[in-house]
Formats: sequence, C-alpha cells, structure tokens
Amino acid sequence: MKKQYLLSAIICVNTGLIIGCQTVLPYIDTAKPTTTLKTSSGTLSVNTIVQMVYPKILNEPLAHVTPVLNDYFKSYPYQQLEPNILGFFHPSIEYKNPQGETRYLVIIEKVKINNGYIQDCRACSSTVDLFIFKKQDNHFQLVNSALNQKDIPTAGGHLYFSFKHDLQKNLRPFGKNMIGSYTLATFTGAGGQEISTWYAVLLPDVGRVQVLEIGSAGNDTSSYYADRPEFASIVTSTLRVVNNQNTYYPVEVTYIDQDQPKKSYKSLFMYDQAKHIYVEYEKK
Repeated sequence: MKKQYLLSAIICVNTGLIIGCQTVLPYIDTAKPTTTLKTSSGTLSVNTIVQMVYPKILNEPLAHVTPVLNDYFKSYPYQQLEPNILGFFHPSIEYKNPQGETRYLVIIEKVKINNGYIQDCRACSSTVDLFIFKKQDNHFQLVNSALNQKDIPTAGGHLYFSFKHDLQKNLRPFGKNMIGSYTLATFTGAGGQEISTWYAVLLPDVGRVQVLEIGSAGNDTSSYYADRPEFASIVTSTLRVVNNQNTYYPVEVTYIDQDQPKKSYKSLFMYDQAKHIYVEYEKK
C-alpha cells in the first residue's frame, strides 16, 4: 500500500520560475520513504526540481522520450514524469494573501504522450499540480499544494489559452482567509453551439487548494441555428464574489439574454465544504 511521506529540501533556484532558495515540503505519494535532497552547485535545473517534487522518478528511471511539441507547449520547459506523462512548468504568479504577505504560485501542467506525440485531440485534456510558496529571509518555503487537478478548463489537450491571464487579473479574496481567482472558458460543440463555464481557483495558505467549476456562464446557439435564426439565443453573464465574511464567499452570476437585454436573472453559487464543489443555491 502506498503511503504519504514528507519530502524536505533546501534548494536554490535560477530557472525563470523562482529565483532564490526555497524549502520544498510537498506530500508525495510514493511506495518508499524519501530523504533530504540538496544541490551542490547552488543552482537548480527544472529537471532537478521535478525530481525533488516527484521523488518516484529517482527510484524508477524512465526511458527518455523526445516529444513532438505543438506551438502551445514549445514555450514551456518540461520534464518526463512518467512513461507517458510530461510535466510543463509555467512561470510563477506572484500575489498577496489576505494578510498582505507575498505568495508565489507555480503551475505544472501534466500531459499524456503517445509514441512521442502530445495527445492534443479535441477531446483530450491535461491536469495540473499547484504549489504555493512564500519567501522567508533568503529562501522560499512551500505553503500549500494540490496534485492532479482535473476539473480545469482545457481545450485541445492543454489549459485554456486565457487561463493564466485571467487567473492573475482576477485575483481577489474568495473567503475570509483565502485568496482565489476565476476564469471563463467557452467550448464549441457539435454544430457550432457554444457553451461557457465559470471556473474558480482557490488558493488558501491552509486548507484545500483547488481548481473547480462554478457553474454556467451562458451559451450561444446562433451558429447552430444559422439557417433558423428565430430559434437562436445568446446568453452572457458577469460574475461577482460576495464578501460575507464566511470561510468561503458565495459567487453571484448575473445572466443576460441578448434578445431581452433589459431582463436578467441571478444565480448564487455556494461552496459545499463537504463535497468540495460549488452548488447553485438560488435564482432570482
């Protein structure tokens, strides 16, 4: 049976992700205990970072795969994490927690490969690991983390193009002691029908770090009913986080039917702490 072990290491980083020294303390699933790892050169490559965060690689060497990358993934450094999984390192995002302390979010996007090719089909998806660091004196220390986040906005086998931009732009309190963010993603189905969804990114220092769906953001059937425009509808929405001083703030979404712009309705989504999902609570 696999058990969780605590991996601890003091590392120095100069990779474009984080500059300085950091203490890495993520909980990792591994069948064997891990030991403290240190670098001797004073610098750390992305490959070494991955080995420290995912120590399983140390005990199970992988046959090297040189992948064929599409334009999206060419801009990110990567490491093979499993025989059929690549991890891509996104640049860190700096933000302030509710106490005004600086935090650094590192996103590692994990993607399946098949015979050296990224699985980037229309229905393919990726997962992400999230790591939150803080700077203390001259080193960075891990504050919180989440592995294998699946409820994420993906398109063509990778994160939705606007995900990182929206995440950084929309950072704000999502709870009494928690910073979070939100993003909107639109997906096109059969016949050209567009469906939009709101997503939240919850970044507490203590508690569950999570990417999850909030609820519907609207739809557009104008392409689907191009030959019968009288049946088409376009619904858009705006999102507001309601500060009620609870552990998790409610999210209010206002929907507008473009055929009747003067008429709108609102839905309130509450975070269910037992199920770890947003639930539509009321409409008005």
